[in-house]
Amino acid sequence: MCCKFAAQITFIVLEKSKEMYDVIILGAGASGLMAAIHAARRGRRVFVVDHAEKVGKKLLISGGGKCNITNRHISASDYIGENNSFCRYALKRFTPESILSILGEANIKTEERTHGRIFCQKGADEIVAYLYKTSENGGVHFSLNTEISEVSHTTHFTVKCEDRQYESQHLLVATGGLAWPQIGATNSGYRIAKQFGHKVTPLKPALTGFILPQDSPLLNLQGISLNVQLYIKGKSSVIEEPLLFTHRGISGPSVLQVSCFWGKGDTVTINFLPSKNAVSQMHEPCNGKLLAKNLFMQFLPERLVKAIIPDDLSERKVAEFSKKDRSAIAECIHAFPVCPDSCEDFSKAEVTLGGVGIGEINPKSMESMLQKGLFFSGEVMDITGKLGGYNIHWAFASGYIAGQYI
Repeated sequence: MCCKFAAQITFIVLEKSKEMYDVIILGAGASGLMAAIHAARRGRRVFVVDHAEKVGKKLLISGGGKCNITNRHISASDYIGENNSFCRYALKRFTPESILSILGEANIKTEERTHGRIFCQKGADEIVAYLYKTSENGGVHFSLNTEISEVSHTTHFTVKCEDRQYESQHLLVATGGLAWPQIGATNSGYRIAKQFGHKVTPLKPALTGFILPQDSPLLNLQGISLNVQLYIKGKSSVIEEPLLFTHRGISGPSVLQVSCFWGKGDTVTINFLPSKNAVSQMHEPCNGKLLAKNLFMQFLPERLVKAIIPDDLSERKVAEFSKKDRSAIAECIHAFPVCPDSCEDFSKAEVTLGGVGIGEINPKSMESMLQKGLFFSGEVMDITGKLGGYNIHWAFASGYIAGQYI
């Protein structure tokens, strides 16, 4: 009798530790929260679980704390992946005007900066607070600071967390990528995708700086910042944005952009003076008596001029130059070759390049084509946007689509 009674107690405890939902969302970032809001509005009972102690941690630090929430000009061509046309449906359904309308209703003021980049005027905490409050008001349940020990599927999905387990017919993986491990980024989403048969394309840091070889003339220029043009021949278009020298190499918006296209061994070509023509300046009669270094220090920082123009040219008068000399100086200024050792790692990267293969995901619903009821959204997929609000917008857009169909 005692054993039978004990078994009954154990059964009751196990039943109490099990909770049923219509939708379980793994990840309380931009994409997971947007999906939660829209799934709940469709009457779904939604549960969001995240190992972080608060929601939207990456949103809070993005854009220097101001959150570059979207971009005025967005199209599928602004994204990189095995097939960026995958984005078209979501971007058509959820446009920059969609997020601006949401912010307007929430009385969150924005400011537009160069290249159509839109930021929260006061700070990222406003949008994070709005997403969390809207989710809770819609009946979404949260379990934060919670580690997931196992995800499985039989007739439904089971998510085990410590001493509890949660069950649902639908599971959304919105766990993000590997960028910013210092705030909790993990590879959990990729592991779950592989568990259900999805391929994961190679993962690389993106929107990050370059580490230069120890013998690079561009080292020891940290602190210098200037507008440049740069590109990787055959891989990227010409990008014109600021470049910043660091103690290990180069960074800044232009470098972050081109890092999405760089592979080991690629040469990055830099035009340090896109606003002037070096040859034309050397042909000006009034500049003939100037030393080359003095001429170009009118337009570029002294330390940079000394680093990129060889001494045997920089210390000579412009009038003494042959056509070949002038071409050599022009190449140093307008087509300086850099072969980085590597990118900065995931701790410095803003996003992850690569991810869950989109060829096995329905772009109109974000549902897996391999496992019914399994959905993906946000950075965990093999879709990476350019610098300037494109990645956060994709997180919202893909989360919105998943929330509409899950």
